[in-house]
Amino acid sequence: MARHARDDWKLMILVPIPSRLIDYAWRDGANSLGESCVDECTPDQLRMLIARGERQLVRMDGDGKTVGWGAFRVDDLPNMRVLFVTNMTAHNGHFETFYSLLTDMAKDLGCSRIRFAALPAQERLYKIKLKAAPVYTVLEKIV
Repeated sequence: MARHARDDWKLMILVPIPSRLIDYAWRDGANSLGESCVDECTPDQLRMLIARGERQLVRMDGDGKTVGWGAFRVDDLPNMRVLFVTNMTAHNGHFETFYSLLTDMAKDLGCSRIRFAALPAQERLYKIKLKAAPVYTVLEKIV
């Protein structure tokens, strides 16, 4: 089911893409999610996770063209259900609209929280634009 939001008088739509259509979506621009991949997942591995149904792929359309892509999973935790955004690309100022649409989708999926995986620059963006607060700090040491 598509989600809609208004942004500068343009209709924005969030379209879930079934995992069986990953090949078409990747050629249509979902490969841009590779920009948001870090060490733990390559773009090819992300594509595989989506194809296996371990991540849900969504496309954001605005004014008749694709303006963003996202991948998420839903985590069922003991005390809450969380929509966890693992990857997102939304260039040219569409970030807040994308987040707004994801919020509606999270509510429809029964989620009471949205969480993001973030590098330091993304973390600043989420704190400033969304007023997001840290839940955990994950530190890493290569052994």
